[in-house]
Amino acid sequence: MADAQVRVLSTSLIQATTVTTAEQQQQNKLSFSERIPLTPCDLRLILIGTIQKGLLFRKPTNPQIDQTTFIHNLKSSFSRTLSLFYPLAGRLSADEHPDGTASVYIDCNNAGAMFAHAVADGVAVADILEPLYPLFAVQVTELADGIFVGCTISHAVADGFTLWRFMNLWSQICRSGYSDEISRSDQTFTRHWFLDEKHLPIRIPWTMIRDFKDDFVRPPVKERVFHFTREKLSDLKSQAQLAQSTERISSLQTLISHIWRAVIRNRNNPDPDRETRFKLAVGLRSRLEPKFPENYLGNAMVIRFVVLKERDLLLLEGEKGLGHVAAAVNRVVAGQGEEEMMEELEAWIESPQISGLARVAKGTLLLSSSPRYDVYGNDFGWGKPAAVRSGAGNKFDGKVTVFPGVEAGSMDVEICLSPETLERLGSDQEFIAATGV
Repeated sequence: MADAQVRVLSTSLIQATTVTTAEQQQQNKLSFSERIPLTPCDLRLILIGTIQKGLLFRKPTNPQIDQTTFIHNLKSSFSRTLSLFYPLAGRLSADEHPDGTASVYIDCNNAGAMFAHAVADGVAVADILEPLYPLFAVQVTELADGIFVGCTISHAVADGFTLWRFMNLWSQICRSGYSDEISRSDQTFTRHWFLDEKHLPIRIPWTMIRDFKDDFVRPPVKERVFHFTREKLSDLKSQAQLAQSTERISSLQTLISHIWRAVIRNRNNPDPDRETRFKLAVGLRSRLEPKFPENYLGNAMVIRFVVLKERDLLLLEGEKGLGHVAAAVNRVVAGQGEEEMMEELEAWIESPQISGLARVAKGTLLLSSSPRYDVYGNDFGWGKPAAVRSGAGNKFDGKVTVFPGVEAGSMDVEICLSPETLERLGSDQEFIAATGV
């Protein structure tokens, strides 16, 4: 893989397909002059790298699939899908004000999203194209034994929920065609009804962005994907629940706790008195009233830390230790209410703070993605994906990315750690016993 060469055959900017009939125009309300102001959830992430995800497919063997035209089909269906997500074909822009502040927004000008076609002979997974200016880009790479569809999207305009919803609709349109039903039900919703209109557009000190320098230096890291079967996850959850019968602990909270304990156990020089933090994104979509529409485009989350001493993870053994940590994770997640979340967002507007990756990665583990995303439902007409992977963006020692597994109820977890810690983790019998290995 180190010597693999990816040849980019073509790149193009794909615009959203413009609607043609008056009825469709009214239904879609597609506007290439719209300006969408960023919310606090978006602005907090404006200096963070892009979301990079990709799907690996086995090479199609269906004789009905014309290999010479499948790129054309991908491009045309990509354009159709962009008409439902038209802000992603725009650009970020900012208005500077005389008082030294600036308002950042998406200019829905239909400048286009990047589409690249590449070839990588003799390799199984290719690099993901990282664009310099579009909000959204995809790269379709033909491999010796498959196809890799990689995508990268600005985290200032979308979260994982939006990304995978786009991929689900794109694959559906590519496989089955565009329909009026899709047009009516899946048009992107961009109105920020959960914020008082008096706050929009939000003004932040322009120097925060203009003069920002991230001093993050990526340490040597490696990553590995661990598979947890439905049965193993159920066993872990039962162990944690037995030790903490007062808390209603989820499978994901249990898995987070299992990983956290194992990482601390295998890192160099553990210190019982040292604080350790696990950073979680807590979603707003189901916690605010009225609830977010499924087709809302944008970030919708607040960040929370679970903070423990290393002794809390190291001294209690077996199910008692797992249950203790899982209960701590559960209390942080379950304790998030609408009033507290809205107060935080409004306070941020009054006193904005924007962080780069150096601060995000400092002394913490961080959970990314979700097992709830419909990753393996993305069938472009070649069958379901064989695997999902994330790109190199935002990787640091302690990044934990979780995806649903191929089998219902299972999870795949990509863990990024220092080479020494990752090697020890792979040999940790207590950790490995809970995987499908």
